[in-house]
Amino acid sequence: MDGRRLLTHGLAGCPRPTARGVASASCPLASEDMGSGEPESARPSWMPADGLLAAIVPVSRFLIRAQHLVVALSHVAAYPNGCMLEMQAGVRAGVRGLDIYARDAFDSLVFALRFGDDITAVMDDDAPWRALGQGPLMLMRYGLQSTAGPDGGTGWRSDGALRLWLHPLPPAVTGTLSIIAPDPGPELAACPVDGRAIVAAARHAQPYWP
Repeated sequence: MDGRRLLTHGLAGCPRPTARGVASASCPLASEDMGSGEPESARPSWMPADGLLAAIVPVSRFLIRAQHLVVALSHVAAYPNGCMLEMQAGVRAGVRGLDIYARDAFDSLVFALRFGDDITAVMDDDAPWRALGQGPLMLMRYGLQSTAGPDGGTGWRSDGALRLWLHPLPPAVTGTLSIIAPDPGPELAACPVDGRAIVAAARHAQPYWP
């Protein structure tokens, strides 16, 4: 295996979600037109707008900080129509169910975001760019960048940056972002998400040009 590798996934061409908030078809890489139903020159309305500076909500919380796996929510970038959850992660050889030799370990991670008892958005573990859930929210993996290589000793490690897009904005209450697969075992794999702060920050997103 090559000593280091870089994997990048994007979603700029994904299909528009259905009325239930679930994308209707699989979406490959961003360079392909997936027929969103909107003019080809226009960005789908459910995606973050071009030419807009998002307002940042700092978080810096770990979902899980185990011996071989670390996943953290760095910050949230708030837009008028949703928010981007910026994640950082690291995995070391030996994690059960995560094989960094064969493929990108972070492809295995499935997240859920819950607000109260009735609103839950869940990534589709078979196609992370799609979303499943109950209620009006859609959670999808918007991008992934990762590297894998020797950890300086006899093992291997992989470091990654994941972006999760939530559409539309969440309710102005505290929610919980959690890892639901692979099974983290007894380790706590969740962190709070401040919906009120995200909604407030979204009002301060600024266009590039007036």
